[in-house]
Amino acid sequence: MLYKKIMFFSFLLVMLLGFNGPSMADDFAGVTAAKVVWNVTTGDEKVFLDRMDLIQQTADSLKKRGIKPDFVVIIHGPAAKFVAKDLKDTKFAKDKLPKLKQAHSSLESLTHNGVPVEVCAIALKRAKIAHSNVRDFAVIQDNVFENLIVLQNKGYAYMAVN
Repeated sequence: MLYKKIMFFSFLLVMLLGFNGPSMADDFAGVTAAKVVWNVTTGDEKVFLDRMDLIQQTADSLKKRGIKPDFVVIIHGPAAKFVAKDLKDTKFAKDKLPKLKQAHSSLESLTHNGVPVEVCAIALKRAKIAHSNVRDFAVIQDNVFENLIVLQNKGYAYMAVN
């Protein structure tokens, strides 16, 4: 009986004090644009596809909040294989990528939604991926480390995808 009274009075106290749940900062207040550079290095097909989907979901969610996503996707290291038309005669020729076309579609969809996809020429050279073997949606940059540095200096948030 005592337990029930304590619970009842606790409930009343919470109601009287106007408890509205945990206090949360309004992180989105006043934000009109979100500048992000996504540094993609993963060579794992499953992880790559999941993260490309999450990047698109993030852009869509920000748009619903009235925030313009200003994203750039930078690809280098093992992720370079996902911009190749064909893996034959490349460092990744023996890799099993049953969903390579889906990876291409994800990247192409991002570019159609205004997200530039940049790939590193150094990574392409090291992976033996000829420039002519790179899909049209990807812009080849001399050294994407330079791009990452400059974009961060321009205020782009850095997000690692590895």
